[in-house]
Amino acid sequence: MEKQATFKLEIARRAWYEWLAWAAWLILVVFTGQNAIASGAEYEGAAATIFWATFAVLLIGGAIVWYVRRQRVTE
Repeated sequence: MEKQATFKLEIARRAWYEWLAWAAWLILVVFTGQNAIASGAEYEGAAATIFWATFAVLLIGGAIVWYVRRQRVTE
């Protein structure tokens, strides 16, 4: 009989306020993305541009924070 492959899933231990901050970030990203799409669909060019720029800044900022802090969590 063949040996089955197993894997282990580890969840990083973080403080409750870190989880809350990531949840708030995710909600804000979804909100701005939805508003950017809706503004573009309604041909509101200025509003869509502002929302898309905010969306991009939030995504890039979140990626940078995750990259910098992941070293601290794994050690």
